[in-house]
Amino acid sequence: MSTDNKTTTERLSDVAVRANALCQTVAQQSDNINTSLQQAKAEFDDWKGSFTEVVNGLLVHKEGRNKRFSFAQVLDNGGYDARGQGPNPDFATCANPKEPYYINLLEFVAGANGWFGNYGDRFRCEFIMSHRGMYSTSDHIVITGTSFEDCVSGRVEIKNITEHTLTGHLALFVSEPNGDREKELNPKIEDYSNSFPFNFRAVNQGFGPGVARITLKVDPKFHCGAYRALSVQCEYSSDRARPSNIRVSHEQPSWNQL
Repeated sequence: MSTDNKTTTERLSDVAVRANALCQTVAQQSDNINTSLQQAKAEFDDWKGSFTEVVNGLLVHKEGRNKRFSFAQVLDNGGYDARGQGPNPDFATCANPKEPYYINLLEFVAGANGWFGNYGDRFRCEFIMSHRGMYSTSDHIVITGTSFEDCVSGRVEIKNITEHTLTGHLALFVSEPNGDREKELNPKIEDYSNSFPFNFRAVNQGFGPGVARITLKVDPKFHCGAYRALSVQCEYSSDRARPSNIRVSHEQPSWNQL
């Protein structure tokens, strides 16, 4: 029928039919586009997974068998009491003294065979803690080591450290089957040197389950009036290593704590 002979109602009906057909075509194309986008995203995520992954909330970059991550945080020191009338007489300028922080730089979870790594596995962690970005009053520690079979150990290099008249400002902390231990890091101690070897999990303590950690203990009471911000960068190759699930805490880590 010629459109000239159609009524207005019939013409509007034809327009509606064509519009519906066009909408169906657009919807089909939209579905095709969405499908293509989903496929492309899946391919991108698969490709991206070869280079990055999220482990315990941190983005870990992968390059061959090496992995690396970083994190930063400000440590609450409890505030400053200019009157010197804080509750702790040894730290009278601390308005609300805080307990020590445990900074878990990196951890190794024992595998089914009790190993913390394989042949040639290595790690490196760099720790910097400063007030207002002033390196002269910063603590800068670099730890380089290996993780293989039942041992995690390395060399601790002190690049810079804040000198305090009281002890206990900064220490290495270790929890292992044979017990907990600490090593103070302070330039006043007799055996202070630029670097020294250190066991974070010594050999001959069995091959059972557990976690070996690279941990620093920081007492913020020394920082009242001059808060500290820390930065950590770690790289590792062991498939048993990872960023710690609890990176900064007042809770002392334990050997069996996952």
